[in-house]
Amino acid sequence: MSVLRSRVAAGATAGVVSLVLTALLAVNSEAVGPFEWARARAEERDRAGEALVIAWALIALPVAGLLQTPVARLRGARIGAGCALVTGYWLFVLLLAPLAWQAEGLFPESGGPGRSGGLFGTLLGLLIGTVVYAVGSGAVFREVGSGETPAARVRDHLAGVVILTAVCTGAVVGLVCGYNFAFPKAGAPAMFLPGGILWGLHAGAAAGLVVTARLRPASDGHRTMTANAAATFTRTGTALLICYVCVTQLGWFLPEWLVAVVSLPAPFVLLAAGRSAWLGRWVRFQTVELPRGALA
Repeated sequence: MSVLRSRVAAGATAGVVSLVLTALLAVNSEAVGPFEWARARAEERDRAGEALVIAWALIALPVAGLLQTPVARLRGARIGAGCALVTGYWLFVLLLAPLAWQAEGLFPESGGPGRSGGLFGTLLGLLIGTVVYAVGSGAVFREVGSGETPAARVRDHLAGVVILTAVCTGAVVGLVCGYNFAFPKAGAPAMFLPGGILWGLHAGAAAGLVVTARLRPASDGHRTMTANAAATFTRTGTALLICYVCVTQLGWFLPEWLVAVVSLPAPFVLLAAGRSAWLGRWVRFQTVELPRGALA
């Protein structure tokens, strides 16, 4: 069996085993620790799905790390660094759970219009899914090629995880802010979609790139490139936010559906205006690039 197939088999096995263990713990009245906490939160807030996802991740991470270890040995990857990353990701999920539940009240109710309450579950799923994929795929166990150092490979991996996590968080937070926008209330659709997701994505990307720039040595040329990209995303995100705040003011004298329609071409108009010498310094759309092989 090839190494790639071994990694896929180990990840799939870890997913199935962790699902079975989660199901057994869900019906076990004597469950303790974070699993008892997950059951209590599910009963208290009617968030059974989100609570079970957290419990599943706490089981899946160590199981996947254990099953991927022998595969990592075959690849000649760094076992110690990988185990440290698995431990860090497990602690991240453990600390994320109570923090997320404290912020849960900021999200729309599950039974709200369009069932927008799914934003809370979406955010949890994206945050947890990123680190579960990193461990389940074996990407935490880094291989070191010629001319590379273990520290550099680990930094690239962390940079990829941080950027993805920040972008996902920014997008969902932007949607939540747009959903709750009430100035005026009729303008909220523009701030929700596409406004919220667009400026939220840029804000998240900027935050993630700022953090990843700090992960690199000051003498590394990639740090300067990352910092410049962060500045670009910050400026564009700010311009988009200002643009959509202005569009929402149409809600003072236009119906909601018309404000939503007007908001759709707004970013294209802003992009066209960005070709001017002055506004072009503020508006520059670009893709988020992960370090090569960060999650491979």
